[in-house]
Amino acid sequence: MKQDIHMKSHNVVFTCASCNNKVEIKSTLKDSEVAIDVCDKCHPFYIGSSISQQVKGRAEKFSKKIASADTTKSKSDAKPTKKQNKKIINSLNNL
Repeated sequence: MKQDIHMKSHNVVFTCASCNNKVEIKSTLKDSEVAIDVCDKCHPFYIGSSISQQVKGRAEKFSKKIASADTTKSKSDAKPTKKQNKKIINSLNNL
């Protein structure tokens, strides 16, 4: 086996920027400390919480708002009744 062809590994401390959790593992990185954005202690996927439920609720709320606006619009755009037609015709005849 050839000598000195493998990279040297040493202990590196990874620090989570969100929760300040520190994890020490062996790595070939030259730095002794590395900052990471999220870790398994604070990432929603790993801790089992998800925002999708809240987003789903917002989407349903928006859909209800649009549906109620459509029904209000359809009521105002509805065809006039026979009685309303007679009133319109009478008002036009009076002009």
